[in-house]
Amino acid sequence: MLDISSTKAIVVSTNFSIPSYPSSNSSMNRVSNDPRWWPAINGTLIYSYFAVASSAGVIYDWALTFGQEVELVWRQRWSLITLLYLSVRYFGILFVVINILYNVPTISMTDTG
Repeated sequence: MLDISSTKAIVVSTNFSIPSYPSSNSSMNRVSNDPRWWPAINGTLIYSYFAVASSAGVIYDWALTFGQEVELVWRQRWSLITLLYLSVRYFGILFVVINILYNVPTISMTDTG
């Protein structure tokens, strides 16, 4: 039989609150070893991987089909459907590029902030 009163239990909570720091006029970055940051960092990292992978897929698809697009769309008589196709295709690529530039975190290689 297991005596529960003599064992030490580790309680893991899934309710993580992100620590906040008081604002100051200093422009230095803060470094924290607080483990409460780890789920937020891990989530951001996983999101970044998916964003880059899906963006690479969209750009790869565009590169593979660009020759057919020129032949079948650009050289034909233009219509409303042609304009809709091109606007959806190129606004999608523009969205992918903006999404990568805005949402994927970067690491500063200098200590100037």
